[in-house]
Amino acid sequence: MYKPTIAQLKKAMISKGYPLASGIYELNIIGVRNDNSKPNSFDDTICVLFKDEYEDEVVLYFSCTTDPGLYWLKHPLNSAGCAIMKEGHYMNVYKLGYHKGYKALEQVGNISFVRDNDRDDELDFNGKFEINEVIKANIHHANLSSPSQLVDKWSAGCQVINKGWNEFIELCAKSHMITEHTRFSYTLLNINDLKNQ
Repeated sequence: MYKPTIAQLKKAMISKGYPLASGIYELNIIGVRNDNSKPNSFDDTICVLFKDEYEDEVVLYFSCTTDPGLYWLKHPLNSAGCAIMKEGHYMNVYKLGYHKGYKALEQVGNISFVRDNDRDDELDFNGKFEINEVIKANIHHANLSSPSQLVDKWSAGCQVINKGWNEFIELCAKSHMITEHTRFSYTLLNINDLKNQ
């Protein structure tokens, strides 16, 4: 799992013109996509950058996938193809909600996706068919009892945390309680955006 420094995260966000939340427990939830086009691995990272109650900057790292699993690439839920989130900044697009009956971050605002429709074992990040809408691509967990080895059916376009879920969702709940904000923004970067900082 790649763990960029606080300085790298901030520089990457600033260089792209993305806003950085700076209040106490205002969360910057930042996905870092590996540049591997082969699906089915939890080889990405969700970083949560924030200031704690002492105004110290903190970053936490969660192993995840930002890409759909191989099963849904080959058997897409939508006839237009499997959804792959485009890299970018998405303001106020998630709220504390549910995914399949358990607490998760639920998509409530438009996010841009490409549709991968060739049903092969390559992730087509630059697909020709693009959408910008709510498709319930939530942020949720994989297997809670032990980390999953393969993505497979865990993601059909969602951002899926493979380890540390309870810490992540409890942090989101604490942020909501302290800030009284009801929405969470999400940024998806490429690993190369950070290695160049």
